[in-house]
Amino acid sequence: MRKHLNISGLNSDNQSPFDKTIELLLISLLIFMPLALGAVEPWSEEIVIFFASAITITFLLKLVFEKDEQVFWSWAYIPAALFVLIAAFQLIPLPANIINAVSPNTALIKKELLDDLPDSSTFLKTMTLSFYPNATARSLRLVLPISAIFFVIINVYRREDQIKRLLTAIAAVGGSIALLAAVQDTMGNGKIYWTIPTWHNDAYSGTFINHSHYGQFMNLSIGAALGLIILKINEVFSHRKEITPSTLFEYFSSPEARQMWLLVGVVIIGAATIFVSLTRGGMISMFVAAAFSTLAIGRRKSVKGWGWIVVLLALGAFICVLYTGFDAVYDRLSSLRQINQAQGGRMQIVKDIFHAWIQFPLFGTGLGTHEFVYPMFDSSTIAALATQAENEYAQTLEETGFIGLGTLIIFGVLIWAAYIRCIKKNAAPVCVTAYGLGFGLMAILIHSLSDFGQHLPANAILSAISCAILVVLARMNNKNLQPARAWISSQYSRAFRVLALLIVSGICIWALAGSNNARLAERHWKRALILEQKLMDNNWFAGNEEYANLIQNAAQAVEYQPGDVKYKHWLNIYRWKSLSRNSDPNSGEIVMPERAMEFVPRIIDEFNNARMLCPTFGATYCIL
Repeated sequence: MRKHLNISGLNSDNQSPFDKTIELLLISLLIFMPLALGAVEPWSEEIVIFFASAITITFLLKLVFEKDEQVFWSWAYIPAALFVLIAAFQLIPLPANIINAVSPNTALIKKELLDDLPDSSTFLKTMTLSFYPNATARSLRLVLPISAIFFVIINVYRREDQIKRLLTAIAAVGGSIALLAAVQDTMGNGKIYWTIPTWHNDAYSGTFINHSHYGQFMNLSIGAALGLIILKINEVFSHRKEITPSTLFEYFSSPEARQMWLLVGVVIIGAATIFVSLTRGGMISMFVAAAFSTLAIGRRKSVKGWGWIVVLLALGAFICVLYTGFDAVYDRLSSLRQINQAQGGRMQIVKDIFHAWIQFPLFGTGLGTHEFVYPMFDSSTIAALATQAENEYAQTLEETGFIGLGTLIIFGVLIWAAYIRCIKKNAAPVCVTAYGLGFGLMAILIHSLSDFGQHLPANAILSAISCAILVVLARMNNKNLQPARAWISSQYSRAFRVLALLIVSGICIWALAGSNNARLAERHWKRALILEQKLMDNNWFAGNEEYANLIQNAAQAVEYQPGDVKYKHWLNIYRWKSLSRNSDPNSGEIVMPERAMEFVPRIIDEFNNARMLCPTFGATYCIL
């Protein structure tokens, strides 16, 4: 047997300071995102954008100061860049005749909804493709770091030791979250970290509020660990034609198998906690991905017969589930048949979205606008608002149209083409990690049919990293472990690289400024909600001071986010409540001082201004 293999690949003496900085920043980001509940709050989104910006700018500085540094081409850049450009295009105010040409129903609906406003003929001369630019801008701010990290990984992680370290970091973070989930499952009090309550009063999904989001994160983490397990076995047993139980026992009982045991533990505990979290989509996608990976492993001659690896790991996870709560898992899976029996189920949402897409076929309604456009097409009788479509593909089609979904399909085809090249060729040994990465990506592709987990930075960035590593692995050769083809080499002037640095830095500043404003606005808004709840508990009876504090915090939220229709809508609700707090005890009619009546036209004007921010926000029409 070979001597102890350092899976972490700590030989990084030939790394430049820029590469070391990028690796440190990336691993810090991987640790932060799941600990921050998946990075779902504005403050955590800002930190994600900061890390991604720092990683990208560090790489561009490397290009500027290391003139021999190369940028490697991948066809996957094109669909990724096009998707970003589509979202940006949706934000550009264009002449109404252009909007009418590319999306006739967008122009028609905006005109119908806003034509009654004063000076409508003036401000309707230009409009955006997005029905709600504020939501589209926020979504674009999250798409940008995901795309940037995909690009940087391809161009920085070119060696086997780097890829091993990155996969080890992903597996270690995933294993830590799985271990925390297991502890919370057995000794928790129903709160995340024993302090953060959830809306369903349990904490069976580690640090994630939504169990489906946890399922996607853990399947991607399991994929990284599985890839390292296959790599380790390949390197330890590659000289043997067949692996027998005796040789397997000999290796696993040896000191050099310690790291292997840790990786096996990550897979088993991770899989078991997916079951315990009761995410049906996570369980089913894991089953499908495991079957897919087992078949893929069995087809390659050099690793033929290794499908037992996945089977044994699945058996270990099943044993853990038997111990922790098989009955609950069984009941959850048996409820699959009821998933769409109720009117307004997920399939009904998809059907309604299809009708919406027909209205806006090419460019959609605007990235991130589902919550604000879908109610126009909602045919269910459920009162609750569907903030997400519970289907990534349908929501992408609705928000970015056929062109947007088409770019992602092309991107996926290119990534799976890279996967096929990895598992077919006998190149660098590290290429066998593609089996594990394929497991994770297959799981999230299946799960995305019934979940929106890729909206979370913690999941989307893991997916981007997996895709980027597959692109790199597909180009590795056995001799020098370097990707095969450069795109921009030292023959290009430094001025071009400096220009790229300046442009990207400007984009990063825009994204950071927007996310910082969103964070500050959310902070004031949370204060306003606390004050609102106190007033509601008292049936909106309060003195001037209480109303002044409420309106002040809401106004500050609007000041930081003037394009947020919800903030603006509720600010004017609070203003109206302040004016109409008194009523005649006999008739119940509102009693308003004559002086207060002077403010009513202003409130109406502010509501109309809110309509212009998002014409399809129905709550404002109800109040007016």
